[in-house]
Amino acid sequence: MKTSKDMPRARRSRCLTPEMLEDRVVLSSGQGSTFAILPASVATAGQVTSTSFTIDPSLFHANSHGKLTLGVDVTAINQQASTSNVPNNPVAPEVVSITSSNGHRIPIERTHYYSKIAHANHLGNMPTSAVLFTIRPPAASQAPQTYTVQVKGLNHTTGKYLLGFYLPGDVGGTGSVTKTDVTTVKSLIGDAATSSNYNFDADINRNGIINRQDVQLTQQNVGASTLVSPVVSVNLDPASDPANNRTTQYSTVHFAGKVTPGATVTFANQANNNATTTATADATGAYSIMVPLVPGSNTFTVTTKDGFGQSISGSISPVVYSPTSAGNTPGG
Repeated sequence: MKTSKDMPRARRSRCLTPEMLEDRVVLSSGQGSTFAILPASVATAGQVTSTSFTIDPSLFHANSHGKLTLGVDVTAINQQASTSNVPNNPVAPEVVSITSSNGHRIPIERTHYYSKIAHANHLGNMPTSAVLFTIRPPAASQAPQTYTVQVKGLNHTTGKYLLGFYLPGDVGGTGSVTKTDVTTVKSLIGDAATSSNYNFDADINRNGIINRQDVQLTQQNVGASTLVSPVVSVNLDPASDPANNRTTQYSTVHFAGKVTPGATVTFANQANNNATTTATADATGAYSIMVPLVPGSNTFTVTTKDGFGQSISGSISPVVYSPTSAGNTPGG
């Protein structure tokens, strides 16, 4: 994944940093309103798969009427055929339903992407669709609520897909819907996916045209917000890397960064039998962790898990431990 800017998050750019985790291509080229990405798959023809997510009151806030509208983009992941004789036919995923923990079906509004939207967002001919749904999130004093998205492959297709959860109306990519977002959507009325001015995040229902319906959907979500983020930053403390070359004399180094508030961050050292060290992000999303090294090159797999149900995992650039004396620590 890409690194994120400080909370509250600014609109994320496509720029990658040296400490990059896996770069999942999501459905908005700027990732503006996409706040979580959950991978899943349809293994057998006709199967309906289920993916759970949790609405934690510490991570979500409703609008002034106590409601929260969310969107889910669903797209196939391009897969290479196992042999030249097997065609590479991706799954055509479609959300069948969204249910609460007690099995109650949440009403959804469905749309299939206009083909030019998928092309503009680097999805090629991948089958892509979206749904909108509205819930009443728990109040601050209440327990989190868990929901489930059911997805099937149309026409008996199978394969991997991504669910991209977004905050409808968050055109600015700030994690909240404001009156400024309403003004922006109004200014884009009439722009279609074929227009150079087309703004994917302003096309709330993903139908290829920005119109009064998109304005209305943005207005009804004003005040809604989320702190969940699909990106994580992993930064090696300069005090642990005095030469700025990722080679250190210290046996333990300090990493810090940003992630979804309350998420766990685990470093697994591939050079040390995947020995793990774990930290938890604070209420602002900041985390700090001291990680032990072994002599030589240390490559870490970093995995985060947040309260929404999202897990992000990837490797960072190696850190070389070249000890000058035993038991050193940064600053020691």
